[in-house]
Amino acid sequence: MFTPSSSPRHGTPAPGRAAVAHRSAVRLDWPDAARGLAIGLVVLYHATNWTWSTGYEVGVLREVNETLRSLRMPLFFAVAGMFAGKWTTVPWSTLARGKLLYFAWVFVLWEPVSLVVRLVTGYYQVADADWGTLADQLARSLLVPRSELWFLWTLAAFFVVARALRRVPVPVQLLAAAAVSGWALAGWEPESIAWRGTAQFALFFLGGLHLRSLLERFAERMTWYWALSAVALWLAVQVAVRQLGLADVPGCYLLANVAGVPAGVAVSVLVSRVPGSLGLRWLGARTLPVFVTHTSVVLALLYLLYSNAIWIPAPQSQWLPVVLWAAAIGVGLGLGALAPRIGARWLFAPPRWLTGGRR
Repeated sequence: MFTPSSSPRHGTPAPGRAAVAHRSAVRLDWPDAARGLAIGLVVLYHATNWTWSTGYEVGVLREVNETLRSLRMPLFFAVAGMFAGKWTTVPWSTLARGKLLYFAWVFVLWEPVSLVVRLVTGYYQVADADWGTLADQLARSLLVPRSELWFLWTLAAFFVVARALRRVPVPVQLLAAAAVSGWALAGWEPESIAWRGTAQFALFFLGGLHLRSLLERFAERMTWYWALSAVALWLAVQVAVRQLGLADVPGCYLLANVAGVPAGVAVSVLVSRVPGSLGLRWLGARTLPVFVTHTSVVLALLYLLYSNAIWIPAPQSQWLPVVLWAAAIGVGLGLGALAPRIGARWLFAPPRWLTGGRR
């Protein structure tokens, strides 16, 4: 789940799980590390893709990102689902004001910023795009999101689905979600990336929601041996699916994504045991500002390079996405820390009077 710096670390445990939630420091720490890992990989992915689309040679990182594709998003949505339990039992009005309004506020505020930056910098990805194109797509953006903010739309959809299905048996929910995700991960390409992401990752959000105790027990018992085994299994499935050309076969790439969740949890648990957690726990508690700003920062920096005829040849260009990654995360964290100090908390959350103090 996205976490502004003022948010509680893990929300309220689902009923009957309070004792489980407090057993060990590791299990309090690793979800933040997992969020930090996921957002870090997302920023690196976008920095690499936009750098490549500018014309720089970044083949090494593109290959790395392709491998990590089956880990970063399943891990992100599984952890988000783990802490969604309380929202499946509240009245619809509480869900709307306490969670859906939050997503909608941030989306409506930052989607125009994202699209304007794309248009001004020449990265709109629509032939002959102009201000009329932008206005048209903004008018439809609540139904057809266009930017990387599709995550917000998809998370809102997952909360609605989870609340609507609360009386449906869990096995039925998970089987239906597996069928949808297995089909969508095989190459479904709808008009909006948000529609695709909702279908692709439904299983992981619902899995995190309903199998939280299983993930927590797995994390609690983590050793180096089990961590290496989980990562090795994920890599083996990922490589096999790619090398055998099975990614477009419904269900096959889903297996790689499913294997990516325990691998991501394993890495997150081990990192959380390192003093300072390599900064991932700290980042994981401040994901939202980084998420909503990172693409605009990357595009602005790339625009400054190419508009001033600054060219970085290979192999040095392979490091450019890493530099952009660090800059984007730094700007996001800085803006997130600055906003509440200058009375601009509304940049990342709706005013408290609008939500009734709920989050």
